[in-house]
Amino acid sequence: MPNSFLICLLLIAILTQGLAARGQQPVFGIYSAAGTIKYSPARKGAGGPRPIAQHDWLYNGDKLQLLDNMAETILFDRDSGYVRLMGRGAYTTADIDKMRRTHVRDTLILRYLSLLWAGLTQPAAGNRPHTPSLPTHTSAMQSRTALSISLAPRNSYATSMDSIIFRWRQVSWARKYFLRMRTPQGQLCLDSVLVDTQAVVHFPGRMLPGNGYTWSLDIVGESGRLQFADSGHIVLVNESAILPGLPPIEADSIGGIGIILQQVEQFENATCIKQAEKVFQRLTTDFPQDAALNELYFEFRQRNYY
Repeated sequence: MPNSFLICLLLIAILTQGLAARGQQPVFGIYSAAGTIKYSPARKGAGGPRPIAQHDWLYNGDKLQLLDNMAETILFDRDSGYVRLMGRGAYTTADIDKMRRTHVRDTLILRYLSLLWAGLTQPAAGNRPHTPSLPTHTSAMQSRTALSISLAPRNSYATSMDSIIFRWRQVSWARKYFLRMRTPQGQLCLDSVLVDTQAVVHFPGRMLPGNGYTWSLDIVGESGRLQFADSGHIVLVNESAILPGLPPIEADSIGGIGIILQQVEQFENATCIKQAEKVFQRLTTDFPQDAALNELYFEFRQRNYY
């Protein structure tokens, strides 16, 4: 009986701690704020009333006071639903929780809000994962079968950039790598010998927008024998022929930087990567302390390999 009693006490303690921990999690994030808004936290040690700011977090029991007719704020929850408060008024998190949500539709905005939530528990991305090298040399690796060591670009990748980075996994027994590119007619337009596992290929003067190009990667080992490793196809896009035909952006009602993220998404989907890069770069320059936005930009660059 004593052991059963202790087990019950332990279970109660675990459940209580779990509920307390959940109670410390925010229930809303501040997407944007304008006008005079006072934030009154309910948690002990959170300090007294203070102005609300973008990317602040609201916990259970917290209170917002919109103090003038120009005051406006948008709050978002973990499910990417959001509530807009406008004009004078006082609201607790319980009041806000009862309000009808509008849900974000656009992929890049959804990802941005998700990264804001993730930033509560995860530090900003610093060191990126290291790409492991291939296993040591074996007779199987010397066969004529492709090693498939390419990391970027993905096959049939389309871009309007003036250059692209080719990356591949390190092969421990390789002495050098041969990267070649050919025109649609089969003419050689790039022939590089490399000892590194990446190469920047500049297109101007060598390849023209509006065309597709094939590339191949070969390896030379200790024996000096050439071995095929990988191949693919890329398409160079002429932005000037695409941008005028893009439809107007239908702005998501969440506003703020959301409309700019929608533009980036439209340009990227249309393979106008150079234009998407310009807009993204300007956005991150305007908001340099926004860790979620910087991570979004990093992911964009990873997808587009330049």
